Amino acid sequence: MPSQDTYDFIVVGAGTAGCLLAHRLAHAPSKPSVLLLEAGHKPTGDFLRAPYHRWLPAVARPDLDHGYISTPQKELNNREIQYQRGKALGGSSIFNFAVYLYGSAEDFNRWGELVGDETWKWEGVKDSFKALEKYGVGGSASYKEFADPDMQKHGSEGTVKVGLPVELESGALPILHALKKAGEHINLDFNSGNPMGVGVFPQSYAEEGRTTSAYAHLENVPGNLTIWTGAVVEKLVFEGLKVVGVETTDGRKATSGKEVIVSAGSIDTPRLLLLSGIGPEKELEPLGIKAIKNIPGVGKGLHDHVGAFLTVEVDGTLDDRYTFETNTELQLKAEAQWNKDKTGRFSTHNATLPGGFLKIPSVEASKEFQALPEDTKEYLSRATVPTYEFCLGAPMFPPGTVLPEGSGYVSAVAFLMNAQSEGSVTLSSANAADKPVIDLGYMTHPFDKPTFVTILRETWTKLFENPDLKPLIKRTILGPKSLSDEDIEAFVAEALSPIWHACGTVVMGKKEDPKACVDTSLRVYGIEGLRVADLSVIPVLPNNHTQSTAYLIGQKASEILIAEYHLDD
Repeated sequence: MPSQDTYDFIVVGAGTAGCLLAHRLAHAPSKPSVLLLEAGHKPTGDFLRAPYHRWLPAVARPDLDHGYISTPQKELNNREIQYQRGKALGGSSIFNFAVYLYGSAEDFNRWGELVGDETWKWEGVKDSFKALEKYGVGGSASYKEFADPDMQKHGSEGTVKVGLPVELESGALPILHALKKAGEHINLDFNSGNPMGVGVFPQSYAEEGRTTSAYAHLENVPGNLTIWTGAVVEKLVFEGLKVVGVETTDGRKATSGKEVIVSAGSIDTPRLLLLSGIGPEKELEPLGIKAIKNIPGVGKGLHDHVGAFLTVEVDGTLDDRYTFETNTELQLKAEAQWNKDKTGRFSTHNATLPGGFLKIPSVEASKEFQALPEDTKEYLSRATVPTYEFCLGAPMFPPGTVLPEGSGYVSAVAFLMNAQSEGSVTLSSANAADKPVIDLGYMTHPFDKPTFVTILRETWTKLFENPDLKPLIKRTILGPKSLSDEDIEAFVAEALSPIWHACGTVVMGKKEDPKACVDTSLRVYGIEGLRVADLSVIPVLPNNHTQSTAYLIGQKASEILIAEYHLDD
């Protein structure tokens, strides 16, 4: 491999957005030369793609993870939070929860309002969503009353394969029927721009298993796309205030003829900018880093979704998942079937994600809500902006939990949408080998904790106090001691989990906004030849699971660059 080369475009980070962006640029009619750099390598083993392993790789494959740990979180009993970030071709799309949700149209309308650009509003992004996706299975007749998307409104020619499960797992339908009977609105298409209600979530799975950005975009690489793996970018190379290339920690260098686009994610993108001298001058100089451009917002404004898992033991007639998960013989047979033809229990187990997005009117009446800025209250009050999300799925047990024969479990996750707390990403030193300092800032805003307490109580009541489900519940496995504020707060301090949707650390905004780092064309303010295309730019954390937003940003970035450089000529 040459130690130095020149390319039209250099994309730093082969994650969810970066793989798509590099693919789109390389396949443009003018065939520009593109270099894609990734700190990790290509994942080995097809097991990552089986739905059965949906929840496993994030914790079972440390070789695919950057290994980041947060600072002690003062509102969570000073716990240090493990914050998984994908370190491989495909980035975090290799081990995320594989949920594929756009969010509310109002999330994007709010985004466009904040940055002063109509193209980031719902009407400006929905065609980009459609262009990037290939919607496969549209559901089954056996559960059309809970999922029945209008396929004309979804993409069929894109590269990102998404869809609904062929059939629902055995325990899903009774729960959905119980919620419907209790009066919950059923949402037949969560990606219509209105996520409100209960139903079955679409996901990034296809017949052959999990869709990752690498599988979608790097399987048949054209000759004008070069990929460097094991390439940790140490710094951006400047000529004055223009970025002209990159250098890696192992001595490789590359020059850009047109632009460098950083797509390293909400942790590593601000980290690279800071290491390169782009960021708050007062923080860089004590580390011995010359500030090339003072942009105070770099590394600030980290927002994330947070959640907590709630698990109960149930009668095994409701759900047989535990029987399968504890039977090695059944698993080996299922694995062999999956390896043979991608069918069988490995293709269906964990392939169903019932859930919903809901509002809690009492939250909007709370003193914490009323203390929010007027424009924030107006946004959160819009009809299709939820207070929270819940979904059923991942088995979460305290260590050592064993269920008796004939029992099963139901595990739910309750998510706080629109958290107001902010965190940050800063440097520990000027050495690119040192991990960044990640302060997630969870529960530090006065709105978040009482709202999340209300959400957990509401989720528990809606699911586990449901008159059709409660008789099947044997005991609590994971949850608060009671539904009092005090017991739920204690549970939150011990059990709150990140949802790994960090965003906003190199935020998009108007030039006069002191927090803004990039403009609406993703250009870094005051720097020529440099753009950012990943979740770090988004000014509104959508009411969704953010892999769809990462894909959207990669798609929008490609549309912007192809148009600006006339690459379709």
